[in-house]
Amino acid sequence: MSKRLSYVSIALGLCFLSNVYCDDANSEIAAPDASTIEPVEIQPNEILLPPADDQTALIQKTVTPAITAAPVIERPFSPFTGKVKGKKVRLRANADLDSRVIRELSRSDLVVVNGEKGDFYAVEPPAGIKAYVFRSFVLDGVVEGTRVNVRLEPSLDAPVIGHLNNGDRIKGGISSLNNKWYEISPPSGTRFYVAKEFIDSIGGPEVKAHLDKRRNVAEQLLDAATLLTQAEMKKSYREMDIDRIKHNYQTVINEYSDFPDLHDKAKEAFNVLQEEYTQRKIAFLEDKSGEKVSGDDEKSSSFLEIALNPTDRMKMWEPCEEAIYLGWATRNEDRSLNEFYEDQKQNAVKVAGIVEAYSAPVKKKPGDFIVKDKDLPLAYVYSTHINLQEYVGKKVTLLVTPRSNNNFAFPAYFVLSVE
Repeated sequence: MSKRLSYVSIALGLCFLSNVYCDDANSEIAAPDASTIEPVEIQPNEILLPPADDQTALIQKTVTPAITAAPVIERPFSPFTGKVKGKKVRLRANADLDSRVIRELSRSDLVVVNGEKGDFYAVEPPAGIKAYVFRSFVLDGVVEGTRVNVRLEPSLDAPVIGHLNNGDRIKGGISSLNNKWYEISPPSGTRFYVAKEFIDSIGGPEVKAHLDKRRNVAEQLLDAATLLTQAEMKKSYREMDIDRIKHNYQTVINEYSDFPDLHDKAKEAFNVLQEEYTQRKIAFLEDKSGEKVSGDDEKSSSFLEIALNPTDRMKMWEPCEEAIYLGWATRNEDRSLNEFYEDQKQNAVKVAGIVEAYSAPVKKKPGDFIVKDKDLPLAYVYSTHINLQEYVGKKVTLLVTPRSNNNFAFPAYFVLSVE
């Protein structure tokens, strides 16, 4: 009992010593007199400690738990078609402003965006971008080596834009810039970068493929119109036929305005064509006003008037005749269209019979009409100068020149005139 009282007295004394007090900021610390403390006897059953397990639980409750950051959830990136909304927008090899500039993109150019890195979008390589592999790592179109560098230019100083591994097959050829390198298309997974502020999303990644097809059609129309314009400009006014050219230009202008560069190019070329044609017409009329037209000139004029006002059925054959004429002109010092048909008359033959329309829905048919004699087909015929529809059901004699029959059963002819 005496030991227990001593321990209790000491514990109580320490408690009083720890509860120091001060009167003010400059007071000395004073402790109560230990002699005034009276010992108190505490029975064993008055001090109860919790079991060991409960003690652990109590400690855990009193310890403030550490604050853990919420896990960062990365959302999957959804690829899309991006439209460039600035001029001379830089396409870079990496996602930083010090990175190598691959090329400059123009307003309305399209790219497929399939990732992002900081303030940049990762895009697939545009068409026309080439990559290079050192020739010693390529044998018969197969890569021999591990992590072979693919570079942007045929030089060891050029940026690395990807890697190839042993056994990878590639298509390409020896670079014309440096024959020690193999020129290929960028490998799958190659990415370039464009600042996000210059790209607008216009739909899923399939939108670019659809618009690329539309652009190709517009470019083909524009190219065809340009070639036909060059051919027509070599002719005199009386020989010129610009209806088909105008149709091509107007189609691009009206139906492909979503490609501003092609729209503007077509509009400018169309205006030039119109101006040139008008000037030639004025000059022709001025010359004609002071001349007397002979009988032969009247015939030629009448012939050309029909040619300048073809029906839809006649227009279908114009590309075919244009190709035949251009082939002839290259072999005959670029002589005129009238001279071509005059030459055709030299080998012309006559076909007599009743004209009937040939409207069977077959491919590569050699003519729009059939000439029959006693219900027996003699030949297929067509013309870009004579409206044969006016002679359907009539017995006529046609002056014709041979054309390909596309392996049909009867010969085919182009009609020069009707008797």
